[in-house]
Amino acid sequence: MISIVVPTLNERARITGLLESLSALPGEKEIVVADGGSMDGTAEAAEASAFSGRVRVVRCGRGRALQLNAGARAARGGVLWFVHGDAQVAPSSLADIALALSEGCVGGFFRLHFYDADDRFMRFVERTSHTRARRFGLIFGDQALFLRRDVFDSLGGFAPLALMEDWELARRLRPLHRKGLIRALETPVGTSARRFIRNGRLRTLMKIHTIKALYILGVPTETLRTLYEGRRGEKGRDANP
Repeated sequence: MISIVVPTLNERARITGLLESLSALPGEKEIVVADGGSMDGTAEAAEASAFSGRVRVVRCGRGRALQLNAGARAARGGVLWFVHGDAQVAPSSLADIALALSEGCVGGFFRLHFYDADDRFMRFVERTSHTRARRFGLIFGDQALFLRRDVFDSLGGFAPLALMEDWELARRLRPLHRKGLIRALETPVGTSARRFIRNGRLRTLMKIHTIKALYILGVPTETLRTLYEGRRGEKGRDANP
């Protein structure tokens, strides 16, 4: 069984549609929503949805690493698939995961697609993100990582970081990536470009790369989260750095 872990924070406008599409995917699955203290009724909307029989909601503290780990602990499947709360998934997603695992892979990720900004700049971001992950194993959360449960557990899950928890886990997965055991799927997973739209495309991309560089230089992730979210404390729910 594939356990679909969905970390959420103030995603009420999108969560019902996502749960509907996940519930409709063919294949044995469960859905675990790990809510980090939403103030807009996201958790309640997930519990009250028509798909509540297939959805469990775990309430925990804020922080994507904390939420992902809480969801993984509650999951019962032998495979974990981490899907952001603003995602749009392809109908073949579970079948594609199962095929990759049947061919000896222990995990993988999807091809990033911005469903609300189809322009040349955003297509450039999509291509470079997929190339980076495919060639160097640097996988971010909006690329919908999936892993065998035993591999995830052996790595100790996500590190308790305020930001860049996906980069840090990807770094520990790189030996498996070099062996060809992490599959780069061509199946798209949609994510929102709302941060790019709201704050400017080039400005947002440069900010993301700056945060990456500062992380490599050892700047604390609490500081990086403040920089990423901005002075008004924007929720870190958009496409990750």
